[in-house]
Amino acid sequence: MPSYNLFTCPNCENHFRVVWPDPLPSHYHLCSKVKIACPTCEELAELYAFLLDRILQAPDSTMPTVQVESVSSRDPNPEPYARAKWQQRIFLRRAARVKPMYGN
Repeated sequence: MPSYNLFTCPNCENHFRVVWPDPLPSHYHLCSKVKIACPTCEELAELYAFLLDRILQAPDSTMPTVQVESVSSRDPNPEPYARAKWQQRIFLRRAARVKPMYGN
């Protein structure tokens, strides 16, 4: 069974299936930067390929798809704690949205 990549937008927290270009560029590496535009909030995100979550089962057919805009060559010095910083962006934006609803 094929596996898929899943993109979580840090701005709107929607999940999307990633559609890679065919053929995959020869310079692709897990430390490559991938540029993806969220179809919901239209925010352009540039993230390392290893930040895309791999899901092993086929996604729900109603799940929207995202096209990869560009793939850079391998970054020889990937940012340390990139995954933690990516998740922190999601949680900080979530807290900023929730805080006005519940006050201080």
